[in-house]
Amino acid sequence: MFLRSFLAAMTFVFAFAATGCGISSTPTSASSAKAVPFDQQFIDMMVPHHEGAIEMARIAEQRSQRPEVRQMTTDILRTQAAEIEHMKAWRRAWFGSDQTPPMSTMPMVDGMQMPSDGGHAGMSGMGSGAAASPTMDMAADVEKLRAAPDPFDRAFIDAMIAHHGDAIEAGKAAATRAQREEIKSLARAIVDGQQREVDALRQWRQTWFPG
Repeated sequence: MFLRSFLAAMTFVFAFAATGCGISSTPTSASSAKAVPFDQQFIDMMVPHHEGAIEMARIAEQRSQRPEVRQMTTDILRTQAAEIEHMKAWRRAWFGSDQTPPMSTMPMVDGMQMPSDGGHAGMSGMGSGAAASPTMDMAADVEKLRAAPDPFDRAFIDAMIAHHGDAIEAGKAAATRAQREEIKSLARAIVDGQQREVDALRQWRQTWFPG
């Protein structure tokens, strides 16, 4: 009797240990949602963000009435296309793939100040809890600009000020959170270059469309 009871007890202990008291080696939902490295976050945001700016610039090439705006669109197309190439090459080298999220679900980076509305057509949250990752719909922004009534240049200025503001916020976050100097250097260039463009856009807005 004692031997049978002992063996039964040991069988229960081994079975209990095998299940780890209900805690297996598989990570929990919280631990499995391991934070994406900031440098990858930055690339995964900035590539679709730049793609959105390029699409907006192409619309402005066709509809803008102002040579100043058309010159800015030329600069945007050249600069941001080159930066996309750099970021995709870095992503492939550092993280094994150059594939980034689509414009419609552009993720935000950690430490970025969230816009209140900023003229954006759509912003949503992915996931839940601490692992939630807010996203913005750059494709909706592009379509909103495409359908904008005249005067088009006013719509473009307002859209691009908001758009550049997101990139500037992400660049500022990268100053303290990025690990690689390439990302920090690019972030500084983005902040400096796009802040200059924002300053010009605001001046045009005040001069051409006061009030």
